[in-house]
Parts: sequence; structure tokens; C-alpha cells
Amino acid sequence: MRKIWLALAIAVGLACVVMAVMVVKRPPMKPGAGGVGVLGGGGGRAFDEQMKEMEKIDPKLLICKEAARHPTGIAKLTGLAVGPDDRIYAVGDKTLIILGSDGTAAGRVELGQAPTCVAVGPDSTVYVGLMDHVELLDAKGARKASWPSLGATGWITSIAANENEVYVADFGQKRLVKYDKGGKVLARLGPEGPDQGRFQLPSPNFDVAVDASGSPWVVQTEKHLITNFREDGSVATSWGKSGPQIDSFSGCCNPTHIAIRRDGSFITSEKGLVRVKIHGPAGELIGVVAQSSDFRKDIHGLDLAVDSKDRFLVLDPETGTVRVYVLKAESRP
Repeated sequence: MRKIWLALAIAVGLACVVMAVMVVKRPPMKPGAGGVGVLGGGGGRAFDEQMKEMEKIDPKLLICKEAARHPTGIAKLTGLAVGPDDRIYAVGDKTLIILGSDGTAAGRVELGQAPTCVAVGPDSTVYVGLMDHVELLDAKGARKASWPSLGATGWITSIAANENEVYVADFGQKRLVKYDKGGKVLARLGPEGPDQGRFQLPSPNFDVAVDASGSPWVVQTEKHLITNFREDGSVATSWGKSGPQIDSFSGCCNPTHIAIRRDGSFITSEKGLVRVKIHGPAGELIGVVAQSSDFRKDIHGLDLAVDSKDRFLVLDPETGTVRVYVLKAESRP
């Protein structure tokens, strides 16, 4: 019996050695072969050169210019919204900052917890996501209410509100939760399929926005789609396609954020291959708001908002600012 056990031990040991040699001799992964990154691959000079080529944008597509940059005093920004009066709301570092439309300081609220996102409804109610629940404040930052927790796995990444409902993107449970204005859950929306009602999300980039009619649009990053839901929770339409091309969405988890203009066109932001773009109501590319060279390398979390003057607001977590872009005079989509 001892000889049998000794033989087994030797066999296992030899197998481990062979596996270790195979791992050591495994060739390096090529860009695009898997793993992480814009093309799914690793790093290296060839990959960097590939990235530089993809970052190049036809100057004719750059239809916006930066008009202002508003400091917030927040080192780690996590969310951005604009109120009906064009006041700017930014959150991060357990703080809500309120700025006038010109960037002047208008208020500061200490939240006590790290906020994940912020939204402002048509009645100027401010909705702050605090990981597992939503807190309501008035336009000046005074607390109004606190809604019940979504549970231990709740992870709120985005909020959008219309006249009658509030939509909360819960990455933790992979669902879009529909509330009434009093905080009652009306429905949990999601795609049809084997895992009914749950989105397949590779990372916590799960954004929601409402259009001029109050209808919700959700980013499905695993499919590079932006999807619209009907009142009954069924999918009305989707648009988007995968790829590094300027009219597509790159990487595994893009677009990360969206905002919707009054005319139904979309503003989108991407990480990895960083860019902010304008798309028509059906998803067709109109032009580029900002490109990779406008930001520090590897930036992510470019939350978006659009004000009543159709200015495009971009959250810049690296500099702690809100950057304001406007269409160039000759470009009026």
C-alpha cells in the first residue's frame, strides 16, 4: 500500500512540474486575444501604437469646443446632474456641491456617506444615490426623505427622474428599478431571457436617462446597446454597435454614460478609448464633443448632463471639475 501511495505522489508531482513549465512557456497574449483593454488584450508597444491610431479623429468630426471649466473642490467626483434652472449638481467625497450655471458656488451639503450618483427631477428635487438607497433633497440641499434600502447587494450607479417616476439603475442586482415619487417600487425592468429581468453587466457602468417624453433609456454595456423601455416594461427599441470605429462603442463596457437632448439626440462617453460623442435619435453619429487627448490617460467616470441651452457638461474626476462644451458656430446639428 505504501508503494502505491508513493507512486501516486510521484505522479502528481510530475504533473505539477509539467503544468508549471507550460505556464512559464505560454506565449504572451496578443492585443485582441482576450483579457482587458480596449481591444481585449494586454499592453506592449504594438498595442500602444494601435491605441494611438484609434484615438485619431477626423478634425471635421470635432464639432464642439470647451467653453468653461468649473472647479468643484471635490477630489473624487462620482456623479453629475443639471437642474431645470441650469444649476449644476456634483457629488463625491461624501459631499454634494451646487454650482450656478456659470460655475459660481451656490451650496455645499455634507452627506455622511460616499455618494455614487445624483439626479435632479423636473420639480428640482435632488436624488442622491448612496450605494444601497436613495436620499431626496430640495434644490438648496435640505433633506426631504430617505427611501428604503435595496438590500445588502444593492449598488446604485445612476438615477433619472421624470414628472411621475424615478428610475434607479441597480448594478448590484443587475436591474432597473422603477419608483413612484413617494419611493414605492412600481416595477423592476430588464431584458427578457433565461435570467429574466437581469442585465448582463461586466462592470459597474450602468447608466439610465429619460428623454423629453419621460421614457427611460438604459445602457447595456455588455452588448454596446442603449435600450428604451415602454411603460409596461417591454423593450421598445435599441441602438448601438461594437467596435473601435468612431461611430461604434469600444471595449467590454461602453458607453459608460449617456445624456439625452431635448431633440432626442444622445451624448455618450466611453472609457478605455476615451471619447464623448453626439448621436442622432436613431444612434447615427453626428460628431465628437471631446477626444482622448482632452483628458488624462486612463480616465473613466465621465458622467454627462445637458442644460437648457444645449451645453454639454462632462464630469472630469481627474481634475475635480465640470467641463462645459458648446457646439462650434458652424456646427449646429
